[in-house]
Amino acid sequence: MAHTFDTYLQEFLNWLQNEKTCSVNTITAYRKDLEQFGAFLEQEKLSVEDITYRELRFYMASLQRNQELKKTTLSRKTAALKSFFKFLNRDGLIEHNPADLLSAPKKEKHLPSVITEIDMVSFLDDHLSGENPAQLRDKAIFELLYSSGLRVSELVDIDVSDIQKQKGILRIIGKGSKERIVPVGEQAQFAIERYLESGRSLLLKNAKSEDAESALFLNQQGGRLTVRGVQYLLEQYIKKGALKYKVSPHAFRHTFATHLLDNGADLRVIQELLGHESLSTTQVYTEVSRSHLQQIYMKAHPRA
Repeated sequence: MAHTFDTYLQEFLNWLQNEKTCSVNTITAYRKDLEQFGAFLEQEKLSVEDITYRELRFYMASLQRNQELKKTTLSRKTAALKSFFKFLNRDGLIEHNPADLLSAPKKEKHLPSVITEIDMVSFLDDHLSGENPAQLRDKAIFELLYSSGLRVSELVDIDVSDIQKQKGILRIIGKGSKERIVPVGEQAQFAIERYLESGRSLLLKNAKSEDAESALFLNQQGGRLTVRGVQYLLEQYIKKGALKYKVSPHAFRHTFATHLLDNGADLRVIQELLGHESLSTTQVYTEVSRSHLQQIYMKAHPRA
């Protein structure tokens, strides 16, 4: 029995949330992409059951032509359509999958931003050496990001009890609610201990929520630090000249992986530490490492 597009869309979004356990950002993006597609169906007087591959190609071409979208955006919109129709076909809601042969445009290759070892040491040791509560917190934050390769969203979710469970190890709940174990280096451990001893309790005085009581990293108002809060902190350090180039906090994760690879770590170990589902996702760091080594060679060799 045919359903309305909105019914199909809601069933698909429920599946993404409850079975695929996709992130809120992914679900929101797919919702917007598919609502746009729904408007196209209505305009062209087409139904989900009857649309063909050729009409899907026409839709994608019109997006590219009329909106001049980036290839990454078009790739996501293609992925949304493919996933949507695959779900409907697998669940027997439509007989054929018109998006089966739909292909996304080739993505533009952008190598992740990486901080050099010299600049990282300078940033952590020379520019994060203060003794007030916020400075102790910042030192602990960036030492931990570099030490363990965490996503910033994972970092701000850490509770004090997570740190105290087993020294030198963190149990992280990452994307898709998947759990992984990451090591915490000695420098990061030391920075966290100093923050817990001399910084956190002073920030906690302004706390207004129960969540703040458990959160490891707090803002100046005593609340749990947010992803945007960490971005803001790094932006302020960059403005003060602590780093020579603009990077996001996610660059610490890229740098963690690249420096491990530069120093001989196995790619599969790095994959596990980062929590990547596919090795192909991790393999980008082999290109980063190669590019990184080439830059060092060009700067250091007298006849390069």
